Amino acid sequence: MLDITFYLHNKEEAEAIEISDDFYHWLAQSEFSKIGQPQTQEITVDGETALISAIQLEGMNRRKFSDFFRNAIVQESDELLGSLDNSSSKQDYQDATYRLRILQNLRKCIENEEYKYFQRR
Repeated sequence: MLDITFYLHNKEEAEAIEISDDFYHWLAQSEFSKIGQPQTQEITVDGETALISAIQLEGMNRRKFSDFFRNAIVQESDELLGSLDNSSSKQDYQDATYRLRILQNLRKCIENEEYKYFQRR
């Protein structure tokens, strides 16, 4: 599992969203990987200072990421509705909705203006 970590304005870690390797590779091959340029930021994690490569969520960066996730959610929802039927098991449903749940979590964090930076790792 990999994660995408969001940081507050004071550069303290606020939230990390775990994603599968497959989902990460899908993101890496999508427009997601082309939005924003990472810059070295000094952050605080558990009281310790560290240098990370993070993308600032300001102006057009936030808007482009938000648009990316909203479009991906629409596409994923359409595919999901076409693939599920009434006989699907709970596990089938959970497996099928994994990407949709992660996309929603990422969108909510991107749109949360308290988060000023995020790191793809």
